[in-house]
Amino acid sequence: MIILPFLLGQPSTTRTTLRVASSQLNCVIEGSGPACLVLGSSVYYPKTFSKELRRHFRFYFVDLRWFSPKYRETNLKNYTLETLVQDIDQIRTKLKLRKCILLGHSIHGTIAFEYAKRHPQNVSHLIMIGSPPIFGNATYDTATIEAWKEASPERNRLQAYNWSHPDQIRRLPLLPPDAEDYLAMAPKYWANPRYDARWLWKGVTINAPILHHLYDTIFHDYRMFDTTPKVPVPTFVAVGKFDFIVPPSLWAPYSKTPSLTTCIFAKSGHTPQLEEPTLFNETLLAWFHHQ
Repeated sequence: MIILPFLLGQPSTTRTTLRVASSQLNCVIEGSGPACLVLGSSVYYPKTFSKELRRHFRFYFVDLRWFSPKYRETNLKNYTLETLVQDIDQIRTKLKLRKCILLGHSIHGTIAFEYAKRHPQNVSHLIMIGSPPIFGNATYDTATIEAWKEASPERNRLQAYNWSHPDQIRRLPLLPPDAEDYLAMAPKYWANPRYDARWLWKGVTINAPILHHLYDTIFHDYRMFDTTPKVPVPTFVAVGKFDFIVPPSLWAPYSKTPSLTTCIFAKSGHTPQLEEPTLFNETLLAWFHHQ
């Protein structure tokens, strides 16, 4: 492990690597407090949470295989949701986290739910941010289409412009493959439709085949509550009013689910922890301390 001092007296940063199924996953550990395992990317996600929140949680930001710089090609026919859950359990075990808060943004929150559903004894709290409870089917498509109908003319104009000028996105520096569509869809991802998210993607590795397999196969026709009409542990869901990828309407049917708290952030899109950090921190901490 390499320990680097944080600037201005902030807690230290610890960097380590974990070997899971012959792939090397990077992990960045920051902050102090209860352990919070953040699934996804050890490069992208540390940028989205404030230093203030690191005073309340000890974050373990860990790559999953699709973000691993040292990814060993996987037989995707054998890579299922169960395999993915096993990966997470190996990560938790290697980090010596007996029981932890589990956090995921976007599809990673949905993955976190599936892990908590199978291993509730290992998870104290579940945090999902901009995560779809339904995905890859007509219900999801209808929800996003209906949400986009409420988008302003300016937002529509900007999105149409981005789609009609793909070369301008591809010419941007520091852009990993497969991030092009994400940047082009800024009007659907961010409350500020002109938001430039290049800085978030700097240094990120994307292993496209397994990432596409995740969306197109593992989470095809996914319905979170079809077989489990409850949450396995106390659960916090954060969604943005201007998230046109995972619109708040997807969560409306589950508003009365016991132990599930849903908060809509009025000035956010897909990433409220970054778009409204002060309100996000206050809301999350208030929920956490009342469990």
